Amino acid sequence: MDLFDFDFSKEEDKQDEVNKLNSGYKLIFFDTETTGAKSDDQIIEIGSIVEDSEGNYEQYEELCATSNGKLIHPEAMVTHGIRNEDLKGCKNFQESSFYKDLAKLNNPANYLIAHNLPFDLARLEYYGFNSNLKHIDTLQCAKHLFELGESLGEYEYELPNYKLQTFRYILFSKKDEIYKAKKYDVKLDAHRAIGDVVVLKMFFQKLLKRTNLEGVEALDKLVELSAKPVLVKKFNFGKYKGRLIKDVYIQDPGYIEWLYKDISKQKKSGEKIDKNLYETLKEVIGK
Repeated sequence: MDLFDFDFSKEEDKQDEVNKLNSGYKLIFFDTETTGAKSDDQIIEIGSIVEDSEGNYEQYEELCATSNGKLIHPEAMVTHGIRNEDLKGCKNFQESSFYKDLAKLNNPANYLIAHNLPFDLARLEYYGFNSNLKHIDTLQCAKHLFELGESLGEYEYELPNYKLQTFRYILFSKKDEIYKAKKYDVKLDAHRAIGDVVVLKMFFQKLLKRTNLEGVEALDKLVELSAKPVLVKKFNFGKYKGRLIKDVYIQDPGYIEWLYKDISKQKKSGEKIDKNLYETLKEVIGK
């Protein structure tokens, strides 16, 4: 049993009966590695664990060839370590087992889960996938459920950011990782798809626990939080980096109003914007 194993021993056993009552859906944890970060970049590796409420799962780890001779950008290779020659003889992503099975699971009963889901979902959409699934973005959920600077883990580190690997090293011990690595028979290499998926699953349990809910109610709460903007407290860029946004508005309201108008123009033109910052500026100016 694995779905609600918030810890890795007694807590898992306590949840068995709860999990049996919440059948009828599947959780699709996934991560992609790509040729780069632009809108036309392609998937070259997919990692996924598809799990039902009783802990039965299918596991995917596939390298994928690119089309039209698309090469991996050097900066992407530095991140994930996949070379162009590693893809020789591989099938295109649309021919992968994961893509074919995802099409069969594409209905509102199931949950699609990733850290920074919009990025990975955009990669799927590039191949013509139109999601009918419920969406859980663990990055957005983390911003709702964890505070930057709060003390976490055995050593009470202050949370510096919301990166998945940051949560990995703060929240989980080597013993925790060995337990999971053995279960799925994988290496937990950072920035390789299947390794990141296992870490994603581990972190997912922490998010479920923080909802203070159980079963489907906890899952649907994460769906709700994934779609809900998070009000930003401080600037993480520009001349006011590190300053409270509300304080900057008192000191320099013109800057806040200019920034809000600029982001509003981008939004109207269909450009990608920081929705959290947009909603924050909107509220600050409204007040």
